[in-house]
Amino acid sequence: MSASQGFYQNVTIIDVQLASIYYPILIDLAKHKHCLTYGELVERAKVECPDLAIVQNAIAVSTGRRLDVVRMFTEERELPDLTSLVISKSTGECGSVFTKHFDPVAARDRVFSFDWSTATLDFDGFVKTTESAVKPRKKVKEPLARERMSAYFQTNKMNLPKIVRDRRGIIIELIMEGFTDEEAYSLALRDVI
Repeated sequence: MSASQGFYQNVTIIDVQLASIYYPILIDLAKHKHCLTYGELVERAKVECPDLAIVQNAIAVSTGRRLDVVRMFTEERELPDLTSLVISKSTGECGSVFTKHFDPVAARDRVFSFDWSTATLDFDGFVKTTESAVKPRKKVKEPLARERMSAYFQTNKMNLPKIVRDRRGIIIELIMEGFTDEEAYSLALRDVI
């Protein structure tokens, strides 16, 4: 299985759609040499897209997954990694999934020194290609997702890190998006497991 096939197994249509909203915001940040927290990025998107329900329902805790899609887009086009501009409010640095694999300071230096006027703002073709590669998942209503999240936790709590309690929102969201309970926990805890 190729890396992109593995990538598509963990991506939802919502991830792709939100990435397409975040991408131009990140280019604007790059042009002005600014960073935002995950929450600030979500709030800016909500202000810029007040009529899009997927944007209005977005939460900061799941933003890293959406930034993975942006990272794939920039990697394919050999552009600097714009996702290095999004930092944690608590640490003042990129999330641990990013910092495990990249030097965020060096990545930001590349972003800030790049001429973004030459970069494409067109995310639509990427969205269409990615949406067709993403396996549709059966949506789950929130009450059932909460039940499943709780049942999985009760069965597996001895093997789960304490931080799992802080990830309840993203786990519920992932189950609602159609991931299995195990996949939802794994994705939500990927930076600590």
